[in-house]
Amino acid sequence: MTTREFGVNVNTRAPLLYPEDYSVPALLDLGVAAERLGFDSVWAGDNYFSTARFECIAVLSGIAARTARVKLGTACLIAPLRNTIWLAVGWATLDQLSGGRTILNMCVGGGIKEAGGVHFSNEFQAAGVDYRKRGHVLADQIRVLRALWTDKEVNYASEFHTLRGVRLETRPAQAPCPPIWIASNPQIFGVGSRQADEMMKRVGTLADGWMSAAASPAEYRRYLAMVRDHAARAGRDPRSLRAAYQMTITVDPDRSRARREGLEFVNRYYHTDFPTIEGSLWERDPFGTPEECRDHIFEMMDAGVETFCFRFAARHQLRQVELFSQEVLPSLRKAAA
Repeated sequence: MTTREFGVNVNTRAPLLYPEDYSVPALLDLGVAAERLGFDSVWAGDNYFSTARFECIAVLSGIAARTARVKLGTACLIAPLRNTIWLAVGWATLDQLSGGRTILNMCVGGGIKEAGGVHFSNEFQAAGVDYRKRGHVLADQIRVLRALWTDKEVNYASEFHTLRGVRLETRPAQAPCPPIWIASNPQIFGVGSRQADEMMKRVGTLADGWMSAAASPAEYRRYLAMVRDHAARAGRDPRSLRAAYQMTITVDPDRSRARREGLEFVNRYYHTDFPTIEGSLWERDPFGTPEECRDHIFEMMDAGVETFCFRFAARHQLRQVELFSQEVLPSLRKAAA
């Protein structure tokens, strides 16, 4: 039986956008509130400076110290920008601090101008990573992370890593290692069919789960089928891979107000100037009444989503989470039962 889980992105960029309404300590408070209100997980995003924010592992560590039940994940961590061994140590530390509650959801980074991607290549230049090879780097990092967390001694040589006799004593609480997911969004980046297939193959052969964003139900269903097909070809159980989706959402009894607030948020967030939500790539997600949001989430559930990460596009984060927990979450729980 499919289990459905519902989580909250604490929005580590929002304190830079709305410091007067969402302080840095409020990031931690929102994680605590998510647990109290019955959500299953808490998530944090990642970036250097193209869409600047507070660092995700540090924020999740703070939330880990103040919660006991919710899972803690990244949505998503741009792995190629990070040294792989330091990432292994840092994530293992977080997994230990949280008592084994983490999900390491990683991505290659980059993107189109409409998703704030205009400065992404500069981030890779600053990190000394070839932007064109970031997909291959990510795949290699997953292999290295698993080896570091499970092998007594690691000897590994590739284009991107050379490890000789490396012994990593800092191990995660989860054995053999925390779930490793890959986040990717071929539907919004204009990639060709061959590249999209390569992206889905990477997930199906290497990851424990897949997260996407800004997808219609039809798009999500299509790419999830590709992931599971590649998993089966690799001799894996396709249903063992978790299907996840980060939904950008604004809930308000007044539909027009929800759409205005959502538009203002995404334009600030991504340095864009869309005139309407309908004219943006975020039009695939719901900005409207609780009933509209609920119905759209049901459509995504029908498309195969098992884990939802809700990123609220609003100035007042806690107010959104509380409204959602009162007006939408109970219906989702009932449908998932």
